[in-house]
Amino acid sequence: MTTRARGRTPSDDHSGFVKIKQRETREAGDARVTLTEKTQRAQMEWRQGRAGQMRLREQLKEPSLAGWQRRKIELKLKLGADGWEPEKKIATSSMEKIRLLNSEFPKEWTIKHLSEQFKISQESVRRILKSKFQSSEEHTEQREHQRKLKIRAFKRSEKDGSK
Repeated sequence: MTTRARGRTPSDDHSGFVKIKQRETREAGDARVTLTEKTQRAQMEWRQGRAGQMRLREQLKEPSLAGWQRRKIELKLKLGADGWEPEKKIATSSMEKIRLLNSEFPKEWTIKHLSEQFKISQESVRRILKSKFQSSEEHTEQREHQRKLKIRAFKRSEKDGSK
């Protein structure tokens, strides 16, 4: 026979919600499981999030939605409350290459082809192409200077280590 921690059930390990140990209630004298305030808030937010997701799924079923509206709803469902947080971030030089390739050869370098080449999502490529950000020359020069300093320091440490 295996023993379990008091107040826990096997499903608690997988539930994602934390229960505190059982407490004795003085009035009734019976044991009762109570949830922490943080856990109660998390459960409430989870339920509200599920209700919001159900509403968005219902909106997706509407046939009169424009393509951009459909994509916006699908992104809300996919990204959740946290918003846009890409898994992989690329350098500004790569972003500039993406913009250049797409502007010079739009038929060859489609969003799909760019995402496969740079190994990022199509949504990332779409957002890069949509953005108008241009770093100043001063900032670019400073970044390049920092990069050169790091390379020199690395080469120096490599020489010192091999002697």
